[in-house]
Amino acid sequence: MCLNEDSILWAIDFVLNHSDGDLFPKILEVDAISQKADLFVKLIAGKDLSLFPAGSCRRFIVPKDEVSYRQATQLDPQDSIILSALMYQYGQGIENRRLPTTKVFSYRFNPDARLGLYASQNAWNDFWQAAYVKSHSSNFIVYCDIADFYNQINHHVVENQLIASNFPNQAKKWIIELLKSTTAGVSRGLPVGSHAIHLLAECTMIPIDNCLSSKGINFIRFADDIMIFCDSKSSAKQAVYSIATTLDQQQKLMLQRHKTKIYNSQEFQNLCSSMLEDRPISDDEDLVLNIVRKYSGGNPYATVSYNSISSEDWQLLSDDIIEKIIKEYIQQNEVDYIRLRWFYRRLTQIGHPGAIDISLDEIENLSPCFSNICTYLASVQSIEKEKWIQIGEKLLDLLNSDIVKGNEYFRLSIFSLFTKNEYINHFSKLVIQYTSSEPFVRREILLAAKQNLAFDWLREYKESSQTMDSWQRMAYIYGSSGFPKDEKTYFLNERCSLERPFEQILAKWAKSV
Repeated sequence: MCLNEDSILWAIDFVLNHSDGDLFPKILEVDAISQKADLFVKLIAGKDLSLFPAGSCRRFIVPKDEVSYRQATQLDPQDSIILSALMYQYGQGIENRRLPTTKVFSYRFNPDARLGLYASQNAWNDFWQAAYVKSHSSNFIVYCDIADFYNQINHHVVENQLIASNFPNQAKKWIIELLKSTTAGVSRGLPVGSHAIHLLAECTMIPIDNCLSSKGINFIRFADDIMIFCDSKSSAKQAVYSIATTLDQQQKLMLQRHKTKIYNSQEFQNLCSSMLEDRPISDDEDLVLNIVRKYSGGNPYATVSYNSISSEDWQLLSDDIIEKIIKEYIQQNEVDYIRLRWFYRRLTQIGHPGAIDISLDEIENLSPCFSNICTYLASVQSIEKEKWIQIGEKLLDLLNSDIVKGNEYFRLSIFSLFTKNEYINHFSKLVIQYTSSEPFVRREILLAAKQNLAFDWLREYKESSQTMDSWQRMAYIYGSSGFPKDEKTYFLNERCSLERPFEQILAKWAKSV
């Protein structure tokens, strides 16, 4: 059985509205595909998936806090759409085999046009609240964490679990080939970054969850975090050994030593209180969050228009208050970057400009929030054109700072801002950097050319477009939409070799604009 039309259409809307993950800039070309969705669907629906081999992914080192990092992967956009469509169409087979939601909290499959693939946006809070309640009837609690979980997942385990979940053979094969393409052929590791990948990780935990349940271990789990509730310290120690044995014998996984700890009940309840997401650092933050909830209806993905917020509420959200909240976070002895990133996402919903200056001035202290800050900056509403010009100048200065020069991910995030806002119009300074820049930077400059209507500059790279990597080529085709009609028609019909459906439909869109 192949992908059906509804699944592909759902996946296009999903990737358009939710991007392919939370870590990377949105792929602008997906909007063009969505405008020609019916044509794209015709090229994919009902076809053998082996006709669509995996494209090129991109990898970047992304900071988690001041000293720890993770490798994140952005899938080729066609792969992201197909994988999302497969999860949408067949993911219920995985969900049906999982333990109840009172036991396993993470990434419960329940596709929703507004929320995405998963049932709840509050599952992390629900997990810690459940842990807090259960701790009252236990004397000791073990907090376990699987070491380097996503990178250690075996592709053979994924394959076996997809078979058990009734995924069709060609769907299973396509997914495994996609995974191998992200690990250079090594049969271990899932790429971190894509929303749809979470469900694959969860399916590998099904046999482990079942085994722990069969052993009578009283536990709850969120992704690679496992809590075990015990009557005595000796039984807690035995539980650690039992889980370690199960992880090793089932999948050669290990517990992370420095994160695995035994707590007494009171210690654990204090930990639960500190982990709950909705814990404003001050009354000022509580005020801001209440206003965001008021206009977003509690939807964490809703974008709130400046015009929909009353003048009284907007005045309450002063720049000084926003700046004060962020200062309170970064002045802590141990900065809670998880919570601070969450606060930036709330500011992004309303596009309030109050965090602009402090974010750019304190970027070294805020580096683990870098992608959230860039997403926030792209969302800002109600500021003058001259302010955007100043922001652009600060961003260009940041490119020369040590923290940005040493991190490709930071450079990607900064350059992506010049592709989204017509007022950050420093394109002449970007052009100077084009020939000496890495491929991922060149892609952003090509996209910025379209934003700045620099089609005459783009024309100079027609010949070299044939040797661009796939990510740059997508950006160039997207930008060629601004060429005169006859010129772009000839170029896209005669000079471009377009084999993948994504590029073919992107070219059709470019010719039709």
